[in-house]
Order: sequence, then C-alpha cells, then structure tokens
Amino acid sequence: MPSTSDPAPLSSRFFTPALGLLADCTHRRHCPELSDFEWLRLGVDRCLQPQSSSRGFLQMLASRAPGLCPDNSHFFESLKSQRRLSLCAELNARLCSHARQMLPDALAAFPCLAGFDVHAGDGHSHAHAVHDPADSKGDKHAVGHLYSRNLRSGTLSHLTVNDQKARKKEHDMRALKRQTIDTLRQGAGKGRKVLYVWDRAGIDFNQWHKWKQGSGIYMLSRCKANMALIKCGDLPFDRDDPVNAGVLMRRVRFLDVLTGITYEYLTNLLESSVAPGVLAHLYKMRWNIEKSFDEVKNKLGEKKAWATGATAKSMQAQFICLSVNLLHLIEHELGQAGIHNVPEEKRRAQRLDQAKKQAASQNNVLPKTMIMMQQLTQHSVKLIRWVAAQLWLNVPWKQACAALMALYAKL
Repeated sequence: MPSTSDPAPLSSRFFTPALGLLADCTHRRHCPELSDFEWLRLGVDRCLQPQSSSRGFLQMLASRAPGLCPDNSHFFESLKSQRRLSLCAELNARLCSHARQMLPDALAAFPCLAGFDVHAGDGHSHAHAVHDPADSKGDKHAVGHLYSRNLRSGTLSHLTVNDQKARKKEHDMRALKRQTIDTLRQGAGKGRKVLYVWDRAGIDFNQWHKWKQGSGIYMLSRCKANMALIKCGDLPFDRDDPVNAGVLMRRVRFLDVLTGITYEYLTNLLESSVAPGVLAHLYKMRWNIEKSFDEVKNKLGEKKAWATGATAKSMQAQFICLSVNLLHLIEHELGQAGIHNVPEEKRRAQRLDQAKKQAASQNNVLPKTMIMMQQLTQHSVKLIRWVAAQLWLNVPWKQACAALMALYAKL
C-alpha cells in the first residue's frame, strides 16, 4: 500500500502525471512570460474553480498567487494559440494512454473484447461566450462539442468542436465524418479494433461500412423507431450463458428485467465471439459519458464557453478533459492508499441489492454483466472541492489526505 507520508503538497502529486509527460510533447516550447506547464496548470485550475467568467477567475488567482496570474489580454490571447491547443491535445492523448496502464480495466472481465478499444461517444453543448457574434436575427447559439469516454479506463477525450460557420447546430454524424481516421482511432495500435458506442445520432450505415472495411472502426447504436429492417439471417449465441440473460435475438434485442422495456441495438460488429449480452451492456455503459457531462456541467461548473473562436473553445474542452483525467488518476492513487468514499460505495451496493430483489420478485435474474460491472461513474463533489482547495494550500500530502478522510466521514 503506498505511503501517505510524502512531504510534497497535493499540487505536486496531482500534476505529476501531466508534468512527467509534458517533457516528451512535440508541441512544447520555451515561453518565459508564461511557461507551458504554468499555462496547463492555469487551465486545469480554471476548470476546478467554479467562476462565472474568466475575468472572475483571474481576479481570484491574483489574490492567491499574483506571480502566476497573467493579465487579461495575455490570458485571452493565449486561448487563441493553435500551438498551445495542439499541446493540450497531445498531452491529453498521452495522459489517456498513461491512464490505461495505471487505472483498472472495467472491461477486463470480457475476454471477447480483448482486441478492442471501446469508447462511448456523444455531443455536449456549452452556452455561447459573452462576446460571441450574433446571427442575422440577433441570436447567439450554443457551442457544440463531440467527446468520447474510454469505457475501459474512464478517461475523457475531445474529438472536435462543432462547425462554427456553416451550421447553427451540427449533426453528430456530420462532425464525425470530418474527423481523420487517426483522430477516431485515438492511438489504437495496428491490428487493434476500435468500437464506438453512440446514440441514434451516430447511425449512418454507409459510413459504418467504410470505417469497418478500411480502418477497423466499428459502431454500436440503438434502432430508430422508423427503421424498416430486413432480416438476413441469424448469428448463433449461447442462450444459457448468464452474460446473455435478457437477450431475445441478435440484432440485438434486449429485455430490461427491471423495467420490462425491450431495447433494440444495431452494430456492424458481426463477430459471434462477442456475446450479444456484452453488446447490450456496452450500450448501457454508454450512459457513463452522460454522467461525465453532468459532472462537467454541475460539479465543475463548465456551463458556457470561455472565449470566442473555435481554437479557444477547443482549448476549453481539452482543459476539461485534462481536469477529469487527472481526477481519475488522483482518486485511484487515493484508493491504493486505502482512502475510499465509503458512503458512496455503500449506496452503490444498496442499489445493486435493490435491483437483485426487484428482479427476483418478478421471477427474473439480473444479467451477469450488471453484477460484474459495478463502478463509480462520477467523481464526488467532496473530492473535487478538496482538490480545488488543496491546490493552493501548501500542506503535506499526509495532512491533505487526512482532511479528505474527515470530509468523507462527516459530510
């Protein structure tokens, strides 16, 4: 069990993964006025400190660390830097790769997925920036983004900001088609397959075929109500395997034993080795990215764009991802030191027990996947507030950990 006696403050421990990876980033440059590391720290801290405006954040920063606070013009000009955006994106990609090695694999129980990187994807919008231009009718429009969440490690990645010129609101599939294959594969090695779990906005059968045939990219989604599907045959599966409990047929029709609702899923992944019950569960796990969006909006307070321009808006999204992923890593480190959010773990166990009893009362059993896959999908407000506060308190790691344990016990 790792020791908590390290005299270094939390800020050092929290940023250590990013600082270690920054040295190898190809987009890193020397900047005496505001170093790349201080810029990255500034952006992450902006996400962790709920403020209604960037100027409000800078005023707060000036009162805490005057030497680190850039002036308004420098801060907003830095948000327009394409080089700094490329650095943020590169660092987050490296951090996600690092996290896959450090964090537990939520899909390790399914050997049939061993050759896959699995991501949940979706669109998420922020309110427009204060100085965004209005359209011809005088209206300002929300800023849309596409994100993905790695269903193995839980890390969050930014795929793209939606078209800022040709569309008021860009459809998910149009935005996906604009992406390079390297962007969609997210660093997956040669021969490794990539599976995206997307809602109905991700359906385009012709594009699915192109991605599958040329790039090893697969899609899983839900059927649309107006689809007239033609049955071409059956793929065999083991109906006695508890993983497949609830599966009615392979296209994939799945009965939720708790609600009595039947869902239909579509995929261009036709390998019979991947059980349909696993596919149904992956779509259920797609809800994790919605939990990430809820965390970003309601716990990190990121409800509107920081500045105008696609570069600045993409920069904000990358900082959000960096913040969430660093929280994943610090929470894992705390868990290894024996510090857990016990009240939340108890509530999770109680929900599972209630689900088992409900299924039993209806003469059903829960799918094995629901029992196997018990994990936290959000960081607690306690953890986020603790990190945000401790970043500016120069107290040893052990003392900071004691403060968190007291929070978990009392609140």
